Amino acid sequence: MILKLALRNIIGNGWRSLINVAVIAIVLIGLIWGEGMWYSWLTLAKNQQREWEYGGGILRAKSYDPFDAFTWENGYAPVPAEAQSYVRGGRIVPILYSPGMIYPQGRMMNALVKGIPENQKVLSFPSTALNAADSSYVPAIIGREMAKTSRLQEGEVFTLRLKDSTGAFNSLDLQVSKVMDCPVPSLDIGTVWIDLAALRKVKLLPDAATVLVLKDASLTAIKAPLFRYIDPREFFADLNQMVKTKVSGQSLPFGMLILLAMLAVFDTQALAIFKRRKEIGMLSALGMTKGQIIRLFTSEGALYMVAASVCAVVLGFPLYWYFAVKGFALPQGYQSFGVAGFNEPLKFHYPLLVILGTLIFLFLLTVFVSWLPARKIARLRPTEALRGK
Repeated sequence: MILKLALRNIIGNGWRSLINVAVIAIVLIGLIWGEGMWYSWLTLAKNQQREWEYGGGILRAKSYDPFDAFTWENGYAPVPAEAQSYVRGGRIVPILYSPGMIYPQGRMMNALVKGIPENQKVLSFPSTALNAADSSYVPAIIGREMAKTSRLQEGEVFTLRLKDSTGAFNSLDLQVSKVMDCPVPSLDIGTVWIDLAALRKVKLLPDAATVLVLKDASLTAIKAPLFRYIDPREFFADLNQMVKTKVSGQSLPFGMLILLAMLAVFDTQALAIFKRRKEIGMLSALGMTKGQIIRLFTSEGALYMVAASVCAVVLGFPLYWYFAVKGFALPQGYQSFGVAGFNEPLKFHYPLLVILGTLIFLFLLTVFVSWLPARKIARLRPTEALRGK
C-alpha cells in the first residue's frame, strides 16, 4: 500500500518528479561513463605492460634499483645456472641494462641502453629487427617518442658510448633499424634497444642480465639468489597509484553533481511535506502511524532513484555502446606523460560490480536524503496538520 501511494504521489507531482529523475539520471550516466573509462584504461595499460614488458613475471637483479640511477651502472648479475636451459628453450628472456651516451647528428644525449635477444618470443617487443645479418652497423630499435627527442629516423647511424665492466669507456656505431610504435613509455622514452649479445660483448659481461622475463609464473621457483621476484602488485604499483590520483581528481566534479541531485530530491521532499500537511493529517487520522508516513515519503525518494537508474541504463546505452565499440581516441602527445594505454583508442569495459556498488550507494544516499525532511512528521500533530499548520 505504501509503495502504491508513493508511486501515485510521484506521478501526481508531474514536472517536479520528471526533473528529479532527469537530474539523477544525468549524474548516473556520468558516473558510469567515468568508471568505465578509468577501469578500461587501467585494464588496457596492464595488458600492454604484460605483453611488452612483464610477461609472466620478472626476476630483477638485487643490485639494480630503478629509482636509484647510481645503481644502473652495476645493476646486473650472472644468469643462474638453473635458468640457462630455460633461456636456451626460449621460456626466459634475459635483458641487460646499461646507462650510456648517444651522439645523434653530432648532438649529445643521455640514454638507457637495453640489450634483448633478437630471437625472443616471450614478449611482443619487435626484437627481430635487431638481426644484424644485412648490416655493417649494430642494429638499434627506438620508439616514436625517442625518435622525436633524438630526431633520429630509420636508417640513420649514430654513436653510442658506455662504460664496460672494468670502468673503461667503449663505443659502438649503431643504425636505427626500426622506429617502433610502443604502447609502454618505459620501453620508449630515453631508451635504445640493441641485441643482447652485442651489448654483453661491449660491456665485457658474457653472461649477465639485469632482469629475467619469465614466460609463466611457474618459473619463479628457479633458484636465483642474486635476483628478486617482482610480483604484479609491486610492478603495477605506480600505475595503480596514478589511476587512484586521477580518479581522486575527478571526484570533485562528480561529487558536485551528486550533491546537486541529492539537493533536488531533498527540496522536492521538503516542499511536498510542507504542501501536503492536510494530507498527512488525514492519513494520520485514518490510522496510519507516523512510522508508516515517514516510510511513505522515504519510499518516494527511493522510487526517484529506481526510475533514474532505469533511465540512465536506457538513455545512456547509445553512449556506452559507442565508446565500447568505437573507443575514445585520446589526443596526440599523451604518451609523453609516461603512461601506458594512450597509443590506441580506449575501448570501454564497464565493471559490473563497481557500477552496482555505485548504484547501491546512491540509492542509500537518496533514501537518507528523503528521510531527513520526513522525520519532522514525527513531531506533527494530526489536528494541527488538518488545520494546515
